[in-house]
Amino acid sequence: MAAQRAQPGLATAYAQAVHDIFANADYSGAASRYQRPQECWDRFEVMLDKLGRPGSKLKLIHIAGTNGKGTTSALCEQMLRECGVRVGLFTSPHLHVFRERIRIDGELASREAVVSAMEKVRAASLAVGGASPFEKLTALALVCFDEAGLEWAVLETGLGGKWDATNHFQPAVCGICRIGFDHMNVLGSTLREIAGEKAGIIKTEIPAFSVPQDEEADAVLRAAAAAAGTSLAGGDTLPTVPNLPPWLTPTHQAHNAALAMAMVGSLTARGLLAGDEASCVRAVTTTR
Repeated sequence: MAAQRAQPGLATAYAQAVHDIFANADYSGAASRYQRPQECWDRFEVMLDKLGRPGSKLKLIHIAGTNGKGTTSALCEQMLRECGVRVGLFTSPHLHVFRERIRIDGELASREAVVSAMEKVRAASLAVGGASPFEKLTALALVCFDEAGLEWAVLETGLGGKWDATNHFQPAVCGICRIGFDHMNVLGSTLREIAGEKAGIIKTEIPAFSVPQDEEADAVLRAAAAAAGTSLAGGDTLPTVPNLPPWLTPTHQAHNAALAMAMVGSLTARGLLAGDEASCVRAVTTTR
């Protein structure tokens, strides 16, 4: 009888996982998937079904925008942890290793966790065919969060909002960071068009918050909130966060901190989270 093939070591399995995620990456901005967002949306829905809808039990904070998403997401994650819950954080892009995008309780997802989750994601990706690297990464993060038994997660959109892979869930609260001109080959050539795509994360009866925006973008966000039958708070009404560390004192960063404070404050006010303003302020001083 032929000897049983040895299982690959962790390093080999991890390298294969990374390869499989990025094997079909296209950095030209001309990938056909950008021209057919509905097809991508439908494919990811099927992929989630094949994975058993990972992330469906999570309580979510969802964040979109052009500038400040990473800062705001990190602040929200730390605030949730200061309130005593276990949290997953999904952001992009990464600087050194892609596991920077997937954090569990403040730490990078382990290689073991990635390899375990990727076995499921790989099978689902092959079944649907053509899943983009970001779709695979989003699915991987959600599976990692489920396997870690997390209660909360903070999801940052990858591109836009309306058709983004992170937008397949009902969040507990959503936030819009500063909107500017980005990904114009996909999102549109005007601020109104781009804001309309990012406003796609606003959901019916889910509180939404925004940093101060240009008048044109602000009008789009408010119209989207009204159409969804929900509130849009923020702008000059965002809370003032005391004792900001030096890196958060520039005006744009102070707005990001205030946005995070407003979103988490909404969760505590609605009884979805045990915590108080002191917990959030403490988190601001310890976020990295």
